[in-house]
Amino acid sequence: MKKIIVLLLAAALAWGIYSAFFQERAVGIEEGNIAPDFSLTTLSGEKASLSDFKGKPVLLNFWATWCPPCKKEMPDMQKFYEKHGSEAAIVSVNMTKFELPDRREKVKDFVEDYQLTFPVLLDLKGEVGEKTYNVITMPTTFLIDSEGVIKEKVIGPMTYKKMEESIDRLD
Repeated sequence: MKKIIVLLLAAALAWGIYSAFFQERAVGIEEGNIAPDFSLTTLSGEKASLSDFKGKPVLLNFWATWCPPCKKEMPDMQKFYEKHGSEAAIVSVNMTKFELPDRREKVKDFVEDYQLTFPVLLDLKGEVGEKTYNVITMPTTFLIDSEGVIKEKVIGPMTYKKMEESIDRLD
């Protein structure tokens, strides 16, 4: 009987070690999943992918220029980027599909008005925000660790304090 219990405990321990260190994680948008990779064009016309930032914690933020909570969080995002830009990334995805009528110009003006210096990617067709990440409410931010694993999804504006607290958990 003792041998069976010892064998069961050893098997459970082995499974736990395997699950924690060796099992492949699923790609998806839930906490614990590998964040789905994507490529979009930046406001300056360059192509950028989420995987370009692997190795750093990432705040993946979906927003729009007309969204009051998005406007509220942008100064904090810029402040965070200025302080932590070398150790963490802000990947800002504008839901350009909903920027009417002159989409790119509206985003460009917003970026200039708020003096944003972090990368701003344009989701012209909603492929990434709507279809891949299922963003319904803006802003929505996915906190992704340096291995590409989603640690948290935040719906609503991020504060500077929340960003500061998150960076420690994402390393």
